[in-house]
Amino acid sequence: MFCTVFACDHPKRPPVTKPSSDVLGCELKVRDSGARLGLSFVLTNRSASARTLRYVHPFLQFELHVTAGGRALPLVQPDIDIPSQPRELQIVAGGTTELDTPISLQFAGGGAADPTSMVWTIQSEPTTVELHATARIEGETLEPCVARVERR
Repeated sequence: MFCTVFACDHPKRPPVTKPSSDVLGCELKVRDSGARLGLSFVLTNRSASARTLRYVHPFLQFELHVTAGGRALPLVQPDIDIPSQPRELQIVAGGTTELDTPISLQFAGGGAADPTSMVWTIQSEPTTVELHATARIEGETLEPCVARVERR
């Protein structure tokens, strides 16, 4: 018995999805403070009802990755051991709020960071970078946040 099968199978594409109203919108806000960059998260409630976010203050529960030209750059993050406390943040339906973090960034060569200063160091000379941050808030799903920073 001889069997031949011809098939033309198109590559599968991921389904097109819109952001869910259950997912908080997230924007990474970068503040230029001289040789350092301050960070905060701008959160948008896309749902039709108010939301209460539970987090730990100061807000340090996020992951940050730095890239330049598509290449990952090392980020030195000293251990931080400070008192913290639970907090709540209300966001009205369709509203936006800003969640500050005490972390600031500097490029290598920007001076030695004191281990208690909450400064993370990007192991690179000043250049254009993309910051990819994912905030972790109890019981919430957040989109990754991306910001582009140009330094020379």
